[in-house]
Amino acid sequence: MKYQYSENDLEKIEETQHQREVLKKYGVSFCTAEDMTYPRELLNGKGRPPVLYYKGDIEILNQFKNIAVIGGRKISETGRHLAYQTAQKIGEAGINIVNGLALGCDTEAIRGALNVGARCVVILPCGLEQVVPKVNRDLAGEILEKGGCILSEYPIGTKIEKYRYIERDRLQSGISQGVFVVEAEEGSGTMHTVDFALRQYKRLACYSYKMTELSSGNKYLESTGKAQIISNQTDVENYIGKIMEEKSYEQLSFL
Repeated sequence: MKYQYSENDLEKIEETQHQREVLKKYGVSFCTAEDMTYPRELLNGKGRPPVLYYKGDIEILNQFKNIAVIGGRKISETGRHLAYQTAQKIGEAGINIVNGLALGCDTEAIRGALNVGARCVVILPCGLEQVVPKVNRDLAGEILEKGGCILSEYPIGTKIEKYRYIERDRLQSGISQGVFVVEAEEGSGTMHTVDFALRQYKRLACYSYKMTELSSGNKYLESTGKAQIISNQTDVENYIGKIMEEKSYEQLSFL
């Protein structure tokens, strides 16, 4: 299927094709919107990257459902436990766990998922010759060893900039059918992903703010009615069930 790329998009694709040897050196592959491996969920909305770089098995994004399990870098002990437990539950249902590999909720969710043999998908705000944060380098390696995938829209050599974290957040939501907030303050980066999830019409859920301590973001979502509120394991199971029932539709042209 042919897609109408902008001139800037075509330049990025051409540059990538000239970097094949560099990509190979770092064990990085790439795909464009015309490739069968490109995540179908990204074809449905605006701002999809013309090129995605990846390590590992990108095909799992189209083979299985995906839920972004996210939250703040600074979390309570309750939040830490809930992130781990929630990712285990979602992973046991055969759904991929998506996030940005950040410290706190992201890290705990990945550990929980890997503990039950689930697949994880991580999106980085930089070139894939590096891992951010560096302390999670071994965890990134384990994700790949256990059938997961690490993604970026940035070519090799791209340095970390603050705005790229926000751009990364739109992809966390974009490749997922649902976004699940464990524990987050209202001013945290997690809320960027929440905003993107609302714009992209993703199924959004969060734990009740009464269950955790650092949860002004959860409280905001609960007060505005913008998310499904999770108060117990039955609620988690119901949320997973709704994600499993959702059908994916492919947008046939750029919006």
